[in-house]
Amino acid sequence: MRIKNLVLPVLIFCASAVYAQDTAKNKPTFQYVEKMPTAGYDYGQFIGNNLHYPEAARKNNIEGRVVVRFVVHEDGSIGDVSVLRGIGGGCDEEAKRVVSMFPNWQPGKQGGKPVSVYYTLPIMFKLTSDKQKK
Repeated sequence: MRIKNLVLPVLIFCASAVYAQDTAKNKPTFQYVEKMPTAGYDYGQFIGNNLHYPEAARKNNIEGRVVVRFVVHEDGSIGDVSVLRGIGGGCDEEAKRVVSMFPNWQPGKQGGKPVSVYYTLPIMFKLTSDKQKK
């Protein structure tokens, strides 16, 4: 009898926790949509103007491509920035920092309505002779 009295409250608690998670969750984030998000500005130029080559990467001649993934939310804001493939030397953190600074984008659309969409972007880190001298 005691176990029966204990099981019911536990089941009710678990059911309410699952319901709370479902209602607290945001709408789904899509991989691909009918109309993908666009920056509305030259994000390559934005990256070029704001990216600082990390000193550790410069000293160790680290070059390569950092692949960053982020979400363009329904309102066009950028969030959930993460590095899918990094190269180290501070480049991964720098790529995340610059992407996090992006001004709002035009959101992706599915069924004519704005939705959150994942976006993947490679960022190249390449040393030039001028940068190596500094």
